[in-house]
Amino acid sequence: MSVPLKNQAPVAVDLINQNFEEKAAQEKAVSLGYEYINLAKFPINPDVLSLISYDEAREMSLVPFYRNGYTLKLATTNPDGKGIALMKAKYEAERFNVSLFVCSERGLEHILSLYHSDLLSKKTVELVHDFKENQSENFESQFLSFGELEEKLKTLPVAESLNEIEIAAIKVRASDIHIQPYETQAVLRFRIDGILHDIAKLDLARGKKLVNFIKYEAGMRSNISHVPQDGSLRFEANNRKIDLRVSTLPTETLESVVLRVLDSRKGLKSFTELGFDEHTESLIARALSRKSGMLLVTGPTGSGKTTTLYAMLKELNSSEKKLVSLEDPVEYHLEGVTQSPVDENSDYTFANGLKALLRHDPDVILIGEIREATTAKLASEAALTGHVVLSSLHTNSALGAISRLRNLGLESFNIASAINAVFAQRLVRKVCPHCAEKSWINLADHKKVAMLLKDLESKHPELKTSGKTKGQHEGETGIFLEVPAPKGCEKCSHTGYAGQTAICEALWFTDELRSAIAKETGEQDLKALETVQKDSTSLFSDGLKKVVLGETTLDEVYRVAG
Repeated sequence: MSVPLKNQAPVAVDLINQNFEEKAAQEKAVSLGYEYINLAKFPINPDVLSLISYDEAREMSLVPFYRNGYTLKLATTNPDGKGIALMKAKYEAERFNVSLFVCSERGLEHILSLYHSDLLSKKTVELVHDFKENQSENFESQFLSFGELEEKLKTLPVAESLNEIEIAAIKVRASDIHIQPYETQAVLRFRIDGILHDIAKLDLARGKKLVNFIKYEAGMRSNISHVPQDGSLRFEANNRKIDLRVSTLPTETLESVVLRVLDSRKGLKSFTELGFDEHTESLIARALSRKSGMLLVTGPTGSGKTTTLYAMLKELNSSEKKLVSLEDPVEYHLEGVTQSPVDENSDYTFANGLKALLRHDPDVILIGEIREATTAKLASEAALTGHVVLSSLHTNSALGAISRLRNLGLESFNIASAINAVFAQRLVRKVCPHCAEKSWINLADHKKVAMLLKDLESKHPELKTSGKTKGQHEGETGIFLEVPAPKGCEKCSHTGYAGQTAICEALWFTDELRSAIAKETGEQDLKALETVQKDSTSLFSDGLKKVVLGETTLDEVYRVAG
C-alpha cells in the first residue's frame, strides 16, 4: 500500500531544512578559514568519541570524529568557542596533529547522540581467562589448543572474535596477526618469534565480516576495498595498553589484513637482554660516547632494528640533553624524548620533518628510517654539525650500508666523515629452556662451521671449553660439536623455541676504513681490509657463538644468516 503524499511533506521539509543548515555551516567554514564536514554522512568509529567526554563535548559544542594514529580531527559549530583552543592545545602537547572543522548544529547533535547509542562500545578486552606473563605465556595453558580458538571464531560475534584473537596473540608473544585470504577460505596466522603459524581457518563470509569490523575499528573506510588502507587501533588487556598498526591489501576474494602488535612493554631492553655480546656492547657504548656522528642499524623488516635504536636512545637519555625522534609511527613512548610521528598523507615526511627538527636545537636525533636521498643528506649534515644521529637502513650487511648510502646519492667523503659505526642484525629463535635437548654434529660435514670455530676460539678463549670434543662418538671418528636441539613442550606451544635473541655484525669506522671509503673503494675490497677483518664479526659467526653457548640451534643460524 502506498503512503499518502501528505505524510511525505514533513520529510521533504525536513530535508530542505537539513540541506539549508549544512549549506550555512559550509559558508561559515569558508568565511572563518576552516574546512567543513557533514557529520551526518561521515562514518564514525565509536572509539574516537572516548577522546572527549560527553559533558565536555556538549559544553564546548566540540566532538572528535576521526583519528588515525596521531592524526586527530575535531568538529565544532563555533571554532572560537570557550575551551576549544585549550582542548586542541592539550592534544597537540600529546604529539597529535590536530585539525579543526566546522559542522552544522544538526551534525553535532548526531555525533552527541552516538555517545549513548549501542554503537559506542568501550574497546577494552575483558579477559575471561586471566593470565600472568611472569608465570605462563604459553597459549595452550589458557586455550588448550589453537583448535579451540578456531571453534570459537565460528560462532562468536565479530567484536568478540577480534577480542579473542588479540588476547591469543599477546599470550603467545605474536608480533603480527595475519588474515590471509584464499579462494575458498581465510586463514588466521600469527608470527611468533619470526615464524608464521597457521592458527585458524575461517569461511570467506565470516572472514569478510571480521575484516570489515577490523577496518571499522581501525578508522578505515569500510566501503572501500579496491585500494590499500592503513589504520590503527588500541585495546587493553589486564590494564595493559596494546597498539595495533593495521594494513589492508586488496586480493581477488577478500582483503588481506596484517596487524602489527606494538607492545610498549617489549620496547625498553638493555643491550644484554637484546642478545649483544660484550664486544658489540663495548662498540655501541664507544659510539654513543661520541659528541657527534651517525650510528646506523641495518637489517630487513622484523630484525629488531627499532628495538635496538630505542635501547640506544635510552642510554643517551638525560636531562642535560635534548632528544628528538621522527618515527613512522611512534612505537614506544619514552619519557624525556620529544617524539614526532611522520604522516606521508599530510606531506609530513622524514625529510621535511628533519628540516624542522633541526631548528629545535636537538643534541640527539632518532630518524626511524633513511629511505631517500634528501633524508640521507640531511642526516649526514646533522651528524657533521654536532649532533648524534641514530637511524636504520634496509641492507643485508654492515658494509652494505655504505653502498646503500652511495646509491642514495651521498658522497663517499661525507659517508666516511659522518658515520661512527654500523650494526647489522638479525633475530634468531632461542631454544626453549624447559625442553631443549643436546645433539652432536660432525664438523667434517660442516666445514664452514669448523673454520669459523677456530676464529671464534682465537677471539673468545672461553669457548674452548664449550663442549667441542675429539674422538669417537657413536662409532664415528672425527671432531664433534655438542649443540642444542629443539624438542617441544607445552611451555613453548610445542615449537621447541621460546623468545628471540639478536645476532650482530658490528662495523667500527677506523681511520683506515674512513680513508678507503673516501677513495671510493668498493664493498668487496673494503671487506678485505685488515681493520675490518680484525674488528668485525659476521652475522653467521655471531650466531655460531650463540649455538656453542647453547642459546639457539645451528638450523636457526643457517635459516637467518645463510
